Amino acid sequence: MDLAQTLVRSVARAFYTGADERRLILVIDALVFHNTVRDDDLSHLMRLNSKDLNKVYSRLRDDHFLHTYSRPELKAGKDKPTMRTYYYIDYRQAIDAIKYRTFLLDKKVQGDAVPQQEKKDYFCSYCKAEWTQLEVLDNMDPIRGFMCHRCGTILDYDPDRKAGGHELSTRLNNQLKFILDVLPKLDNVAIPEFDFETARAASIEVHRPRGNEGVDSIVVPDGKPTAVKGMANIGPQNIHINITDTDGPTEAEKEAERLKKEAAAQANALPAWHLTSTVSGISYSGSANATATSKTDEVDVKKPEALSDD
Repeated sequence: MDLAQTLVRSVARAFYTGADERRLILVIDALVFHNTVRDDDLSHLMRLNSKDLNKVYSRLRDDHFLHTYSRPELKAGKDKPTMRTYYYIDYRQAIDAIKYRTFLLDKKVQGDAVPQQEKKDYFCSYCKAEWTQLEVLDNMDPIRGFMCHRCGTILDYDPDRKAGGHELSTRLNNQLKFILDVLPKLDNVAIPEFDFETARAASIEVHRPRGNEGVDSIVVPDGKPTAVKGMANIGPQNIHINITDTDGPTEAEKEAERLKKEAAAQANALPAWHLTSTVSGISYSGSANATATSKTDEVDVKKPEALSDD
């Protein structure tokens, strides 16, 4: 593993040479040392916000140097989990990417091969014309050298200006010697699988200064519903279904419907004094009230007694 880590760090320093690419080297070094780094810790180490960190990640991901793993984590004192992203290097894929890029680079150099007799080593700095050695032999000044057929200016000689395929390949191999020497050694070594779980188990914690500590969080198990304010009873509910094999309602359903209708009729019935006159006992529908009885007032008429004659 040490050999693979050395190769990855060396390749990053060899190919990320631009001013805006130096931070890529720092990200590679951080991942090699810590094995896996969470997004907020990497932002702290690199002094980058999430937007700039995504740009760095996109470049390293396209070069197959970087892998990510996201999972929901619950912060202390919070009810809703948040997605946290972890960065790590898959060394198997990184080594394969280095081999493939080296092959493509060498193939491109070999594809641009130019025969030695067709190389234009002489060029005019005034009219930008280019000439081969055979073309300038008949236009030579004994003192100043070969002259341009087009404008007569003294030609400049640069054999490395457009080197042939064989020469470029030789120069490329010399420059990539440190890579080409390590790759055969890695072929004889079993590189262990380095997925997220392996990287996480071997990770080294990022130490932050006091006052800028990271927020502790726990992993949310897969398939477990999360608690959200305002929501309750989000688990599965029991549903009871009755299936009958008849076309119409059953006898029990008919009886229940009849009782329901009777109860509704009794609840909506008008009182007796709305239906029957309390004076005459006659119903408003025109029929006599069978329950009503006519009453006659008995008046005792007292006759005046005859006055006796004194």
